[in-house]
Amino acid sequence: MSHQAPSSSSSSSTDVSAAATRQAFLDFFQSKDHKIVPSAPCFPQDDPTLLFTNAGMNQFKDVFLGTGSRDYKRATDTQKCIRVQGKHNDLEEVGVDTYHHTFFEMLGNWSFGDFFKKEAIAWAWELLTEVWKLPKERLWVTVFSGDEKDGLAADEEAENLWKNLTDIDPSHILRFDRRDNFWEMGETGPCGPCSEIHIDRGGPGSDPKDGADPDIGVNAGNERFIELWNLVFMQFNRLDDGSLVPLPAPCVDTGMGFERVLAVLQGKLSNYDTDLFQPIFRALESRTGLKYEAGNEDVDIAFRVCADHVRAVCSALADGALPSNEGRGYVIRRLIRRASRYGLQTLGMKEPFLVDIVPAVVEILGGAFPEMATRIDHVQLVMRSEEESFRKTLERGLVQFEKLAVGLKSGATLPGDSAYELYATYGFPQDLVELMCRERGIQLDNDGWETARKAHSEISKSDGKFKQLLSAEQLSGLSSTRSDYYGKPGESLETQVVRLFPDDGRGERLVLQASPFYPEGGGQIGDSGSISTADGLFEFEVLETQRSGDIIVHLGKSSGSAPEGAQVTATIDMDARAATMANHTATHLLHKALREVLGDHVTQQGSYVGPERLRFDFSQPKGLTPEQLADVESRVSEAILRNAPVKTSEESFDDACARGVTALFGEKYGDTVRVVDVDGWSMELCGGTHVNASGDIGPFVILSERAIQAGVRRIEAITHRTALTYLRERRDLLNQVAGALKAQADEIPERVVALQQQVKEAKKKAKAASAGDAAASVGSVKAALVELGGVQTAVLDLPDHDANALRDLAGGVKSLAPDLVVVLTGRDGGKVPFLCLCAGAAQEKGLKAGNLAKRMAGHLGGGGGGRPDVAQGQGQNPAAVEAALADARAYLVETLG
Repeated sequence: MSHQAPSSSSSSSTDVSAAATRQAFLDFFQSKDHKIVPSAPCFPQDDPTLLFTNAGMNQFKDVFLGTGSRDYKRATDTQKCIRVQGKHNDLEEVGVDTYHHTFFEMLGNWSFGDFFKKEAIAWAWELLTEVWKLPKERLWVTVFSGDEKDGLAADEEAENLWKNLTDIDPSHILRFDRRDNFWEMGETGPCGPCSEIHIDRGGPGSDPKDGADPDIGVNAGNERFIELWNLVFMQFNRLDDGSLVPLPAPCVDTGMGFERVLAVLQGKLSNYDTDLFQPIFRALESRTGLKYEAGNEDVDIAFRVCADHVRAVCSALADGALPSNEGRGYVIRRLIRRASRYGLQTLGMKEPFLVDIVPAVVEILGGAFPEMATRIDHVQLVMRSEEESFRKTLERGLVQFEKLAVGLKSGATLPGDSAYELYATYGFPQDLVELMCRERGIQLDNDGWETARKAHSEISKSDGKFKQLLSAEQLSGLSSTRSDYYGKPGESLETQVVRLFPDDGRGERLVLQASPFYPEGGGQIGDSGSISTADGLFEFEVLETQRSGDIIVHLGKSSGSAPEGAQVTATIDMDARAATMANHTATHLLHKALREVLGDHVTQQGSYVGPERLRFDFSQPKGLTPEQLADVESRVSEAILRNAPVKTSEESFDDACARGVTALFGEKYGDTVRVVDVDGWSMELCGGTHVNASGDIGPFVILSERAIQAGVRRIEAITHRTALTYLRERRDLLNQVAGALKAQADEIPERVVALQQQVKEAKKKAKAASAGDAAASVGSVKAALVELGGVQTAVLDLPDHDANALRDLAGGVKSLAPDLVVVLTGRDGGKVPFLCLCAGAAQEKGLKAGNLAKRMAGHLGGGGGGRPDVAQGQGQNPAAVEAALADARAYLVETLG
């Protein structure tokens, strides 16, 4: 049944559907002169310290840090967020309760040095009570109570604004300390007090005064009083020494959980009862034949897990993330496996099924986030491949559990660290491992499991702290760097030193008033080169160049010193720059050629552009044929031979897209974009550096094409002088082969075929000779047979036989007797292959070839196993052969008597 909450709206005619509510929020703030901006990708493209976007303000990080700017002062959006770690985001809680999520939308509005507390508070109250008609008597607000350590008084300004600008009950304004009402971006940087808006969802008969009770009221951690909206007033900057200084231009950052406010507006106690989830449940019901909320709590949990996780994975995959074994890719893989395991274990889904839920998710979210609809085929391809792979992995996990549990007697304990690998590698949750242990009469070491869990969680943990090249204190007083990297290549730039920062663990960093160095971005590495004074008393070797918002930071090593304001000459390494530009423009041409040859489904998934090579990752379900690769290479080469001018222009994002310019998924674009146009054939939005004409690229050579992920391929290629060197080396190699074969270059294929035929004939003769040797070996085994308890047995060392030769003997040896046990060892370099056979009465008396193989492996220091009738393995210690065979003989005598 649906979890119904007390009515929260006084108007039943208001459209409170998800789409209407989302749009109402955006429209409201647009009416307050905010610019509606699109959601950033759900994982930051330029912040490796943050696995996923976990708040709406992430895309404005540079503005808050003072290193970037926008052409607007007010903004609003709905941001795709993913949280899988932290105080309120325990993955194992998702699905178990009705309000935890891994994927959610954050509705927000911002002021960048424009309006402040007065407007933020007044508009929040207006939207909640006048537009959405929430009952005022159920709303509570909190303000900052002050902090003695930081010397901060209570935020009486916000408290008085709530009292004077709104008609909230003054007794519903509560003070809380820094734990609840002081927001910080990280250990340093912008911060400030915040004011939270909570709603009382208590039913009839509940005491409205309960909100002020610290045990059961606001911020007591219950489901009755929930936070709807957080208004953050960033008015301080925390310096490296921990002290606070006022910001010159205070900002506002507000965030409202969309799923939560929607549940309130729709009168639901559970977020899962809203129209953001119910259509997904209908799709799950259709696919599984089961019903949500039909009296089976396990099924309900499984439905919530699957719905939540598919939403998160769809968002991540559509933005360009991919499953892997580390970082955010590891998190995505865990989400798919967790949902799939619930489907298998609880919903009885023997085949992959999550892919069939994707259309329902896209139907709900595709309007707000069109990239989901555009990339649905790619999302489904990756999802299906991952789930199919996991089903196979699950079977291997069961085998691994048997290996861990074998030999443990009833009442024994399965080590937690070893058992946790069943979760980390195979996706087995703790409750499933505990169940399997109980079935075997053993118990799980829960403390060891927890220790291993904490260690593994570091792999997928993001601390959420904003780390940057320059600290907040170092950024203070710095102005934007005038960039000149689009200028004439090869020309040095006369500029001035702004500041040189010594190595504090982040390397030496030099900031200039203007810079010709391109900072790393868009897949292109940053420039290298040198910066020096005319008198030679100061020189800075630039090893790499990066960007911190609007500030270009040069990283490297200095000799001498230069005061602030010193005149310097900045010179980039033009050989490296020229090669990098050639590779970057070639990447654009490659992208276009792939779309022509394979289809418009091809989209860039990632790239690397450096002076030595280029790497291009793209969506494509299967590998390219040699003919397709040749076609792609030919089309790029033809574009290069045309020597068309490479033109760049700045225009509006909408105009560029309207004329067919390619925008890359996952990239963040402003209103004005830079277009790189090669002869009207390849047109992409790009901020990188490029050649002046396509002919400057030089030769283009594809080195490899391979899969890096389900649905994603990678091409590596070279251009320019690197390609010339490569082609020269290949020509020399071809000449060497021709000389060795005493043939002309065009005769090499024919000579190779003839040599292959000769090798084939030689192998036939060797096999015939081997058959004779095998017969002799079978004879040796026959001669060694000893009868024990009616069973023919032989334990024999054949040091001139490798693993293949031992396997070839199996058929002949089996024919020696119907009741048979044979153990054979051989040699393969420093390894000891072995073979065990059991037939007839031997098995009836309890002998199994697999057990014999494990016994041998125990002596020889390797692995072994197999079926009851035949098993094999390989040891690592040839010196132990004699002892292993002696043990086998003794074991047979003991067993067969």
